[in-house]
Amino acid sequence: MSRSRAILFSLVLLIIIIAIIGGIKAQQIGFMIESGESFSQPPETVSVSAVEQQTWPNKLSAVGSLEAWQGLTITSEVDGRIAKIHFDSGQQVKAGDLLVEQESGNEKALLRAALARLELAKNNLKRLNSLRDKQSVSQSALEEASQLLDSTQAEVDGLNFTLTKKRIVAPFDGRLGIRKVYLGQDLQIGSEIVTLQSIDHLRVNFRIPQQWANKIKPGYPVLVGTQQGDRVNGEVLATAAEIDSQSRNLHVQAKIDNSLQTLLPGMSVGLEVTLPDELQVLVIPNTAVLYAPYGDTVFVIEKGQAGNADTVRQQFVKLGGSRGDFVAVENGLSAGQQVVSAGAFKLFNGMSVVASDKPDPERSLHPQPTDS
Repeated sequence: MSRSRAILFSLVLLIIIIAIIGGIKAQQIGFMIESGESFSQPPETVSVSAVEQQTWPNKLSAVGSLEAWQGLTITSEVDGRIAKIHFDSGQQVKAGDLLVEQESGNEKALLRAALARLELAKNNLKRLNSLRDKQSVSQSALEEASQLLDSTQAEVDGLNFTLTKKRIVAPFDGRLGIRKVYLGQDLQIGSEIVTLQSIDHLRVNFRIPQQWANKIKPGYPVLVGTQQGDRVNGEVLATAAEIDSQSRNLHVQAKIDNSLQTLLPGMSVGLEVTLPDELQVLVIPNTAVLYAPYGDTVFVIEKGQAGNADTVRQQFVKLGGSRGDFVAVENGLSAGQQVVSAGAFKLFNGMSVVASDKPDPERSLHPQPTDS
C-alpha cells in the first residue's frame, strides 16, 4: 500500500514540476513576443535626388554604313601583258599617277608606220592641190587623196588611243587597295588591277523609321561614333524621295570629314542626328532605377508624419532615352519628387530611411572618363 502511495506521490510531483517549468517558459516566450513587437528597425541610410526637369537636344539615333566619297575598281581597258607596275598596295596616289604599263612595242611600231603614211598622205594631198590650180588633176584624184589622209589620221588616232590606254593611271586622288595583278600577267579587257578609294570625306548611309521622314532635313548636324571610340562630325546631305515599301524606312545620306583617315569605307557606325526642336523631359539619375524584366522601378521617398522617419514606396516607371548620367522618365513620377539614387537594392516597401549627409556626386549629360 505504501508503494502505491509513493508512485502516486512521484507522479503528482512530476506533474507539478512540468507545470512550473511550462509556466516559466510561457512567460519567457510572451516576453520575447512583446519585445519583438515593440522593436523598431533603425532607418536605412540612402542617397536621395530630386526628379528634375531638363532641356535635352532632340536627337535621332541610327546605325549606318560608311561609303567612300569616290571609289572604284581600276580595270584594264585593252588586252595586253603587264610590262611595269608603278604602285604598292595601300599607297596614296594623286590623279594622273601612273600605275601600270602594258607592253606596247607592237603598237608603237604600227604607230611609226602610220605616221609615215600620214606624212606621205599630207604631202600627196598638198601636191595635188597645187596641181589643181593648173587644172592638171581630176576631182576624183583629190577626193581619193583626201580620204586616204583622213583614214590614215584615224589609224594614227586609234593607235595613240590604244597606247594611252596601255598606260593605266589613277583617275582621282585616293588610297589604293590590295594589288590584284603581277608583272608579266596577261590582262584582258575588264581585268581587275586594284581598288581606289577617296576617303578624305566619307558618305554615311543609314535608314530611319517612316514617322521621322518629315523631321530630318539636309544640313542637320550628325555625330558619328565607332566601336573604337572615334567620334566625327558631319551633316545630312540628302534623303531619298521614297519610303522603302518592305522596311517602311527612309534612306538618308550624310557627309563626314575623314581627313585623318581613321575611318574606312564599309565600317558600321552608330550616329546621332541633332534635330532643331529641343525636348523638355523629367530626369532622374540612372543609378536610381532598378531594372527588371517585369518592369523598371524606383523607390520614392514618403515624408514621415509627426516626427516619424521617412519611408520608401516602390514605384513602377516608364523610361525614355538616356543622356550621360541621367535617364528620362515618361510616366510614374512628377517634378520635385525625391527618389533614392543610391542604395535602392537593399530596400523594401515601407522601410524607414534617412537621407545621407554626404554630398551627392556630380552628374553630367556628357560625362568624361577621369583619365581623359
